[in-house]
Amino acid sequence: MIKPKQLIALLFIVSMSTLGGCSKNSSEHNHMQAAVNVSMEPIKVELSWSPEQVKVHEPVSFKAVVTQAGEAVDDAKEVLFEIVNINDESIKLELKGTSSGSGTYEAEGSFAQEGKYSVTSHVTARTQHSMPSKELTVLP
Repeated sequence: MIKPKQLIALLFIVSMSTLGGCSKNSSEHNHMQAAVNVSMEPIKVELSWSPEQVKVHEPVSFKAVVTQAGEAVDDAKEVLFEIVNINDESIKLELKGTSSGSGTYEAEGSFAQEGKYSVTSHVTARTQHSMPSKELTVLP
């Protein structure tokens, strides 16, 4: 048998939980609504560099064009170009991409050694991550 004091305490706890749940639910609702607005269409990243024929100690411009459902993505959280020598992984560059508009992110660098390199653009945007890679040959 529940005593009156226990009943009052139980009602108080239930009331507070209900009120607390309402305010928490509002916050969760906002996060859920934001998630609904995010497209599940995958982001696409086109990786390139210029000049196409790269030489030691000459500047190279790396570019990642990011789109989703055919539209430019200008709000990427991170764009990083990771460049690793295929024969010696200790030779590595990491360049942070900056937005130049229309879904284009760019970074500039140069190479101290000739050889074959793997270029990977790490793009985090709209709850997704894409990391396309291409091989680059640096000439003497």
